[in-house]
Amino acid sequence: MQNASNSPIAALGDLEDIEVADGSLDVRGWEVTAGDGKKIGDVNELLVDAAAGRVRYLDVEVDKGIARSKGEHVLIPIGAAQLDDSKDRVRVGALATPQVQTLPRYTEHQTLTREYEASVVKCFGAAVATGAETPGDFYAAKQFDDSHFAASRRPARLMRRPASNG
Repeated sequence: MQNASNSPIAALGDLEDIEVADGSLDVRGWEVTAGDGKKIGDVNELLVDAAAGRVRYLDVEVDKGIARSKGEHVLIPIGAAQLDDSKDRVRVGALATPQVQTLPRYTEHQTLTREYEASVVKCFGAAVATGAETPGDFYAAKQFDDSHFAASRRPARLMRRPASNG
């Protein structure tokens, strides 16, 4: 499923035929902390590349004490986050709490353009092109490498929902 900008990214909750695989870790609702240990918000949704079967971003609803306005959301590339093994929470080590206010805002169900995605990823240290590169090239950046996200746990893997017989 691709949106109008040819981005393959969609909110997991919007996809009727994709779900987190049994035995995989679903972090929706988990607390998110910055590298300085302060809570910045909670994971609201997983933004996924259904064709690749990968989570690309965490949609984080920012806490009201940090947000500039009520109900504010930001995207965290999956490779910039890591599970805190001591607690069920997500840690974004490269991000200090004040930096949250500099991240591009995300509106739930927003169409992601390549320029918007590049602006998000740039905040996490990537120099990315916004031209005609293929999505595979763009998502090859280290900010989308989920191999260290779960550390010793099993990260969220996606699977097709079984067809209903009714």
